[in-house]
Amino acid sequence: MTAAERNLRVAHRITPSWVTDPSSAATLDTLPTLTIPPGVIITPALVAGLPAPAGTWHLVWDSARPPIVWTAAGAGNAAPAATTTVPEGAALDVSTSAARRRSAWRLLRASGKKTDRWIARHIHRKISRLFSYALLQVGLTPNIATFLTFLVGVASAWLLAQTSHEAMILGALVFWFASVADGIDGEMARLTLRESAWGERLDTAVDQVTYLVAYAGLMVGCWRQGIDRAGWALLIGVAIGVPLLLYWGERLMRRARGLHEDVFIDKPIEVGVAGAAADTGAPALRLAAGLFTLFRRESFSISFFLVSLLTGQRIVIPAMLTGGMIIVLATLVIYRGPIERAMRARYVAAAASDGRATANTMAVSNSISATR
Repeated sequence: MTAAERNLRVAHRITPSWVTDPSSAATLDTLPTLTIPPGVIITPALVAGLPAPAGTWHLVWDSARPPIVWTAAGAGNAAPAATTTVPEGAALDVSTSAARRRSAWRLLRASGKKTDRWIARHIHRKISRLFSYALLQVGLTPNIATFLTFLVGVASAWLLAQTSHEAMILGALVFWFASVADGIDGEMARLTLRESAWGERLDTAVDQVTYLVAYAGLMVGCWRQGIDRAGWALLIGVAIGVPLLLYWGERLMRRARGLHEDVFIDKPIEVGVAGAAADTGAPALRLAAGLFTLFRRESFSISFFLVSLLTGQRIVIPAMLTGGMIIVLATLVIYRGPIERAMRARYVAAAASDGRATANTMAVSNSISATR
């Protein structure tokens, strides 16, 4: 997109602080104007920190470049403009190819999520951002990146369906990369401001389907290696048990949030367990919260790869999953009440906050004009 288009998206999506500040004298019936020089893009930090519209402000983002001008409705040219310096990185230079590359990398480095754990933050994001940058350079969209991630999962499944130890190692490595690639579409969407509820659902659905396809390939590999009835019982039990547990957790999430979503989501289970552990202080819940972290996709994919280095027997992976299922099932059965209360408290508060932010953003979106 053009710089002007991106600036308009930022201006219309972020709620400035003066809108929610009760002490501000600003009213939403005014029509302030944000004038952005050519070759400059703004970030949400700039819009969120805009001062209450009164007179004219010169927002200095680079001492050697023209400032961004924030003008209240009806402000005359006679009154001198107030000057303030915006925070570092609130506005970025995109006037040249080199500047655009620097700005893209700067935005990508800030494209992580608050929910990222250590592995995602320090390992996976460093890899996924390289691919996000490359895909953006060739003009691909986040949804295409989601589809490409699914193809990586299919490649992993094909390798796991083979019988050699080398194929299992390579399949586990590709599955690990699928976990890394799962963050690419989100990074691209956040960088280009193309996040949407539909895109999030598509990403979640493809994420779960990738798991299922990889497990199907693993089942074929186990069958080709040769397994007995106990092995088949293990494989089928995991194939049935994992979706059921996800469905159970998703129903808990729907009741807590008052939503009617039909996509399996595993994160609310972890959020509920961690919240219940913090609320109750129960040692068993604290232990379960730690164990749940091990079964996050980024953690499990690494464990899968490490195990593949030790053995070529694919049946070991369903055995690991069975152990995880037992932990999840026992936790949900014994601590269902505290988990559901924790999820309700956290998601209701988040929903109320999101609702207020959405209302404020809709109110202000028509009162800010971002021009270039």
